[in-house]
Amino acid sequence: MPTAPLIYVAGAAHIDRRAISDAPFIPHASNPGRLVDCPGGAAFNAVQAMVQAGATISLHSARGGDPDGRRVTDAIRALGVTDLSVTWLDRMTPTYTAVLDDKGELVAGIADMALYDLLVPRLFTKSAVRAAIGKADGVLVDANLPSGAIATITREAAGKPVGAIGVSPAKIGRLQESLANISALFLSYAEAASLVEATTGTSPQLIAELLGELGVHRAVVTDGPREVMIIDGETVLLQQPPTVVPKDITGAGDNLAGTAFAALCAGTPWLDTVRAGIVAASLRISSDPLSPDALSRRIAEGVAALHAPRAPEPAS
Repeated sequence: MPTAPLIYVAGAAHIDRRAISDAPFIPHASNPGRLVDCPGGAAFNAVQAMVQAGATISLHSARGGDPDGRRVTDAIRALGVTDLSVTWLDRMTPTYTAVLDDKGELVAGIADMALYDLLVPRLFTKSAVRAAIGKADGVLVDANLPSGAIATITREAAGKPVGAIGVSPAKIGRLQESLANISALFLSYAEAASLVEATTGTSPQLIAELLGELGVHRAVVTDGPREVMIIDGETVLLQQPPTVVPKDITGAGDNLAGTAFAALCAGTPWLDTVRAGIVAASLRISSDPLSPDALSRRIAEGVAALHAPRAPEPAS
């Protein structure tokens, strides 16, 4: 595999808006704070991480013909990414609005993502898209896409590494019919529990076993600052992430997915890719933006400092 892989990515690229409380958050009350916004979305956040890792990207998303859409267009262009996205001039670009407390933790989020449902399967069978998938060393999708589109893309990418980002418990089911074609699944603990129809108190070992019964071969299951579950076939390990003070957790899981999947497509062993992704996500939420060289150095230092992963307790 090449050291600088070519990756086709399909999914969300829109505007993220974050209302951040300046004091401990009080529910049902007016809280002092500030509003910030920037281009985001699961696919876009992952692409940013991949570009920093040196990958070459084609991005396939959807947007409207409004000022938000033009901001997203400019951001994609600034990354040097090939833009295969579809624009509906008479519609609004999707948005994600998050309310964060003074520690950067999510209080509530509203996803206005209906436009992505227009990305029907036939849009991914066009010659330019099939050519982009055919040339790619790997393909990454997120669950903002309709299930039919995900199935079409993953079938077209047969024989290549295929990654998928779970996005949310409400959307994780969109990946279910394509799990056999997905070689690396990135999801939160809540998304994993939803996918296997378990409660959020279910043990990691049992979650891993249930994912395996659904056909999941490799997966990363994150749970905030708690241990990350890494699945590789029948091997299940728990990795404690670095201890950091988060400034903003938005996009942490997407950053992990992008960093890890780019490394996987470059031929890096699975455990090593995930550990690099964990450190990259920790840097994303706790530090100011870094240059690619500085980020690479900090990731290498962070991985070297990680404790060895451990096996989970047996499921009861």
